[in-house]
Amino acid sequence: MATEHVTRFQPCYLLRDSNIPCVIWGEDAVGYYGVPTVVFSFYILVPDIDQAAEVLIQRGWHLEDSAQTKFGNIPLRSAHHHLTPPIDVTQNEPAWSPGMGPPPPPSKKPPGPTTTILLPASEWNFTFPSIIESFFPPLPELLDALIDKLLDGPLTDGIWNQLTVLIAYLYGYVPALKEKSFAEHLKYEHRQYHYDALSGMTTGTVPFILHEREIRDALREGRFQLCDCSADQEDESLFTAKVQARLLALNGPPFSAEEYEAEKKRELEYERSCFD
Repeated sequence: MATEHVTRFQPCYLLRDSNIPCVIWGEDAVGYYGVPTVVFSFYILVPDIDQAAEVLIQRGWHLEDSAQTKFGNIPLRSAHHHLTPPIDVTQNEPAWSPGMGPPPPPSKKPPGPTTTILLPASEWNFTFPSIIESFFPPLPELLDALIDKLLDGPLTDGIWNQLTVLIAYLYGYVPALKEKSFAEHLKYEHRQYHYDALSGMTTGTVPFILHEREIRDALREGRFQLCDCSADQEDESLFTAKVQARLLALNGPPFSAEEYEAEKKRELEYERSCFD
C-alpha cells in the first residue's frame, strides 16, 4: 500500500523536491481520514498552478488542459491544470488474448501515477501553514476549507454539490466530527456550522447553505452568538426528515450512496480505459 501511494502521489514528491508547497485534495484527502470513497483523478492544491505545472512538465508530464476535467462527477470550469503522467514504455505490452496461451499471472506492480489536477489553493480557501508536515491537510484545516468554499461559492456550477458530499462523508465516517468539542479546532466562524450539522439539521441543501452563509456572516460581524442549533427545529426547510418521510412514502427510495459510488466506479473505469 505504501508503494502504491508513492506512485499515485508522485507529483507531490516532485513538487516538494522543487520547494513548492502542496496538499492532497478531494477524495484522496477525505479517504485519508477513513472515508471509504472511490478516488478519481488526483487533486493537489498549490500556491501557483502555473509554476507547479512547469515543474511536472519538466519531469515528463503532459499538460492537457483541453481535456475534460471534473471535480468528482462535476465538470470543473474554474482555474486548474490537467496533467497526465509520463508514458511508461514498459506498460505498452500487448493485451492478453486466448490465442496467446495461458493468461499471465496478475501483475504485482503497483499502479503508476494517474491524471493529476492542480488547483490554486487560494481559490479553494486553503492557507498553507508555515511548516508543512504532511501531504495531507490536517482535519480541521480540511473541514474549514471545504466549509468556506461551500459557503463562498456560487450555487450554479454544481461544485457546491460535490463539496457537500465530501463534507457529509467526513461527518458520516470520522468519529472526531461526531463530537461537539471538535468545534474548538475550527475557525470561529465555522463553529456554528459544526453545531448545526450535529443538531439534526439537514445539510447539503440549498436552504441549509443559504442559512449557514447568513450565520457565518453574522458571526464575522459579531451579530450572532454560538448555540446548539441556529434554527427552529420545526422549520421543515432545514429539518427535512418529516418531508423526506412523506416523499419516500409517495415515491420510493432516492438515489442511494451505493448507487453514487457505483457511478463513480464506472466513470473511473472509463477514464482509465481512455488513458490506457
